[in-house]
Amino acid sequence: MALEGAHAGGRGRSLAAAVLVVALALSVPVARAEGGPVDVAASEAAPPPNPPAPAVPAPASSAPSPTPVSAAAADPYAGLPKVVARAVQELEAECRAAEGRPNWKPGTLAEVVNVSPDGRPDYLIDTHAIACDGGFTPWIGSDGFRHILFVSTGPGRWVRAFDRAARGFEIDNKGRKVPQVIVFSHSAYCTRPNPERYMRCTQVYEWRRGKLRKISEDWFTD
Repeated sequence: MALEGAHAGGRGRSLAAAVLVVALALSVPVARAEGGPVDVAASEAAPPPNPPAPAVPAPASSAPSPTPVSAAAADPYAGLPKVVARAVQELEAECRAAEGRPNWKPGTLAEVVNVSPDGRPDYLIDTHAIACDGGFTPWIGSDGFRHILFVSTGPGRWVRAFDRAARGFEIDNKGRKVPQVIVFSHSAYCTRPNPERYMRCTQVYEWRRGKLRKISEDWFTD
């Protein structure tokens, strides 16, 4: 009987030990396939995380991007009659043909003058006011600088009344009903006999009957 009691006591202790092992096994966290421990109770109780909200693209602007605007270059011929502007362009072309760069300032090359009695503006181009940088200057010679005079013949009309070199060019209209154009010319342009072989003469012109006419010529002796 004592032996049976001993066996019974041993079986009881073995059963209690088995129950304890099972209880300990249930309390140990289960390993994840990736190798990290997972708390089973916590994973069952916690809700799944919310998926990230999709990115919303910013609305495209319907307005076009501004285009930079460059300042327009000033027209150097602004305010000049077409015939006068063409004469300036002729001078520029002559300079470029001589491998130079025309250099002049608007408002200084073509001067408003008064030659005709109609009260409309006349124009004088004095090539003292234009340079030909880097090249031979074609409008300057031993006979002086080229002068181009445009005289009004009516509304919106001008005629090229004078176009040649001169050593001096003046317009005298002070106290005169008819202005006078005074030209200091090389002897090659003088027509009077020249026994003393003077190099210059003074020629006076007036606008008469629609033309610039020479009214006097004298040798320049000074």
